[in-house]
Amino acid sequence: MKQKHSPIRQWQRSVGALIIAVGLAGGFTAGAHANPSTQDPEKPLQAHNTIQGAEKQIQAMYAKFAEWEELVIRSTEAANAGRRFPHQQLSRIYPDVYRGIWYADHLMAMGEPAGADLKQKFAMLHKAMQVFAPRLIEFQPKELAVLQNQTANRQKTMARAAELAGQGKLAEAERQIQPLLLKQLSSVFYLNSSVSRPFQNEVNVPYQDILNRLNRERRKDYQARAIAKIQTYAEAVDVLKSESTRVASELKQSPTVALGDGKSGDAAEAIEYITVLWGNASAAVTRSVATAWAFNDGDVQTTAQPFQQTMDQIEATGNAAIVNVLNSTAQSTPADQLATLYPNVLRALSKLDRRLVGSLDASVVTAVEQLAAKHAPLAEHVKRYSSATVEPTRWMQRYASQQVQHASGGYPLASNRLNRDETPETTVAPAIYGPQSTRSRVLTPGVLSSPASWIVGDAKSMLGMKMQDESTVRLAPTAKVTIVPQDPRHYTSVPASFPIHAYVSELHDCLLLDDSHGPLDLSAADAQSSAELQEFQNVGGRIARLTLEAFVSRFATMPDQASALVPLNRLPSIDAQGAPIDKLIWRVDLEPDWVAHRMFVAVSASPE
Repeated sequence: MKQKHSPIRQWQRSVGALIIAVGLAGGFTAGAHANPSTQDPEKPLQAHNTIQGAEKQIQAMYAKFAEWEELVIRSTEAANAGRRFPHQQLSRIYPDVYRGIWYADHLMAMGEPAGADLKQKFAMLHKAMQVFAPRLIEFQPKELAVLQNQTANRQKTMARAAELAGQGKLAEAERQIQPLLLKQLSSVFYLNSSVSRPFQNEVNVPYQDILNRLNRERRKDYQARAIAKIQTYAEAVDVLKSESTRVASELKQSPTVALGDGKSGDAAEAIEYITVLWGNASAAVTRSVATAWAFNDGDVQTTAQPFQQTMDQIEATGNAAIVNVLNSTAQSTPADQLATLYPNVLRALSKLDRRLVGSLDASVVTAVEQLAAKHAPLAEHVKRYSSATVEPTRWMQRYASQQVQHASGGYPLASNRLNRDETPETTVAPAIYGPQSTRSRVLTPGVLSSPASWIVGDAKSMLGMKMQDESTVRLAPTAKVTIVPQDPRHYTSVPASFPIHAYVSELHDCLLLDDSHGPLDLSAADAQSSAELQEFQNVGGRIARLTLEAFVSRFATMPDQASALVPLNRLPSIDAQGAPIDKLIWRVDLEPDWVAHRMFVAVSASPE
């Protein structure tokens, strides 16, 4: 018989110490303040919270772990120094440390990567607490007698639990055993493992088997619940389709059209509006595939396949929408207004182009060329403009290419830097866990192989190191940073404030641009808009901060405004090997020393 499993906040009611933790969780906030970084390694990993209540539980568990770990650290120091330590308090939290492991498993059934991190932390803390038993020999006879006196009750309870488990009533069986096991663990704390093992084997081994089976059932339940969230992308896709159709239809009748938030705009603004809707649809599919990865136990590529098909359909819809806008504009816009409109259309298309893997679709390029051809004087002007700017552009690009080779020396590509073996200078791992490895290794791994706080602590050694990255994109025209879209291991954030005013002025001169004359081909429009938005082909600098994020949480919670984190026409790039719940992605905050535009290279006045 299949059990119904309540959300995590309901099964919290049956616990002791962690009920207190839930009360404390109200002081936490998720989002920008989540995730461990080189500035604060102890921050909790962010939840995607697909199953309601998971986020609060995660934050509560991190808080209680920190409290209990600190108690164990102080107590170990006291014990090693021959001083008294609070063994009674330790014996009370020892069962709750075990319970932390069980709850972490439940979080993993919810698809929460933080569960994997918490499981490691609580398991290691449990092991570290075993150091106290040899120092508590005087209490061992009493605690052993307690366990022996519980034999009849233990056997009766285990028999009843086995009966319930045999009937498939796993939740009831688990509730039968847990109070007995927790009570037993308070005594086990005082005993050497050789003495406590028979009692533990009698209770903990069957309990763990029941718990594993129960978590598999919970997993199926949570997978079913996640379907509703996974399917939410459809709304954003429908909005893109309906709005694209409406905008193109209205532009046939008038050179301006109603856009979002009660605003109206011309064809160029309509293209930017459709680009935003395209980004929203892409972000929605990204959230859905990341959620599917969190809950699907199969191959990541197989899981992603239907979502990539949807992404392909979105791309086709977006391209068709842009073509329809351009064709409608050709019908409704007076020929004498095209000279003013055309440069703005090109700028809008250039921004879209930089959001794509590959180039603008051929149908879009053809449509914009046909728009110019509608007005013979404009078409001739475009031809003369391209002829006049081709040589200056070529020389600027050649010079920039030479300069970037010089500037980039000593700045390895981000993918090389982040995959290079380095030796950690320090560790944040407390001494209670024993000496940590000092071998050379990748300090920004893509898998949660040890507690997240330890990984980030090791990565501090990379602060100040040089690296370069490619193809920055502005999240929004007024955003203070640009980002390098993600690869499986990282994405990069760069301040959008590099001093390039003189270079932009020179670029305008080369491209014959001023307040009255805009770019008349896509190449010039791309050069202008990318410079003004500080969207560079390359950027080199020093690592200022590293933030560790769980891969599926990063993309399952990605807001529409951050859609530039992934190209418009593809899903997040993910390593095919291993479980998605264990995968990590690093945010690299880069302090730039130089930036490379297609037409110029700017170097900081005083790179350190």
